[in-house]
This record gives sequence, structure tokens and C-alpha cells, in this order.
Amino acid sequence: MQSVDGERTMRTLVIGDLHCPADHEDYLNFCLDMKRKYKTNNTVFIGDIIDHEAISAHDKNPSLPSPSDEFAQAKEHVYKWYSVFKNAYVCIGNHDARVQKKAVKNGIPEIYLKSYSDVYNTPHWNWNYSFEFNGVYYVHGDGWGGQYPAFNAAKARLQSVVCGHHHSLAAINWIKGPNTMYFGMNVGCGVDQNHAALNYSRPHLKKAILSCGIVIDGNQPYLEIM
Repeated sequence: MQSVDGERTMRTLVIGDLHCPADHEDYLNFCLDMKRKYKTNNTVFIGDIIDHEAISAHDKNPSLPSPSDEFAQAKEHVYKWYSVFKNAYVCIGNHDARVQKKAVKNGIPEIYLKSYSDVYNTPHWNWNYSFEFNGVYYVHGDGWGGQYPAFNAAKARLQSVVCGHHHSLAAINWIKGPNTMYFGMNVGCGVDQNHAALNYSRPHLKKAILSCGIVIDGNQPYLEIM
């Protein structure tokens, strides 16, 4: 985890899972609108920037591109986000880490792998598994469950938590004790539910909620639905 503290008013825009190249075509402009509305000066991508469907362990969809073609498409989509949000903190999600997991499984040391910034040409993005700003913990959130995973994590950590991963959840829940008050926020996502890479989710009754989060000075969370 990387902790970042600053004395200015911090207005953090939290961008949901993208799963490039399966990000929704309208989500970028929506996030830009929220950046302007809340005058944010800090940006966090909450993880799963890349989908990596072509190298997943699931059965392959013949209508989807090869790993090389998917990578080229994903890199093009990532560049659109990078060109707008040039300086950002990027939580590494379970889909992002699929290449690294395959390397470990096959006994390939990390030293042989390029960094995320090098692979996707995002030199000003800070990729890490989690970050902390103004006492709020930001992480992708895979491995957490329950009706409100971020809230469950907040109760366990005794601090406010923001996470993604759960596409059909967009919620802010609070808990207050005698001397403390903190929240858990699930930020929804920015995926295109109709993209072939997300075919696995079509039978699910719960559908993706396109939304993003905003956190001001660590104690004022907001959710905006697209």
C-alpha cells in the first residue's frame, strides 16, 4: 500500500472498473463531467483497467480477438484515458494481474516482466495494489464479499474504504462509534455490458451500474450514476 498525504483540500475522483477494451464509450466523458462538477484534483482508477479475456482460464469465445489483438485494442483504449487523466493512481485489479499470475504459475520471476507503466505506456500513472489518502483506503476489492463489500472492509479495517470489483454495486454505507465515523463505498463500474468480453455476466440478474465516486478531504463521499 502507498500512503499519500497533503495539506491542500483533496478532491478525489474514483473511476470504476474499465475492463479495456470493454469500457463503455460514454463513460470517459461522464467521468470528465464529474471531474469538472466537483473540481477534483486527484484521480484514482479502482482497478481492472484491462480485461485480459483472451488469456483468462475461462472457455474462449471464438468471436473475441486473439491475445495480441486484444492487447492492441486495450492499449488504445487505455491511452484515451491516460491522455485525459495524465496523473493518476491506479489500483491493480485481479484482471490486470492475470499476466503476472500466469508468470508465477509457470515459474517466471517478476524481474523478467515489464512494469504496467511500460506495457501500457503510462509513465505518469502510479500503479500499485492500494493507496491511502486522508485516511481513506483505496483498493480494487477482489476477495471481499457480502451485500456491501466495501462497508464490510471498512468495519474490519476501522477506516473508510473505497473499492470496485463488484460491477453491480454502487453504494455508500456509514458506521459511527463513540469517537469515530467511517464509510465503505462501492463505486460501480464503467463497462459496456453488451461487449462480448462480458458475455459471462449476461445470465446474471444483477447488471452493471455505471457510476463513479468522489471523496472530498477523506470524509465527504459522493456517488454519481451515469
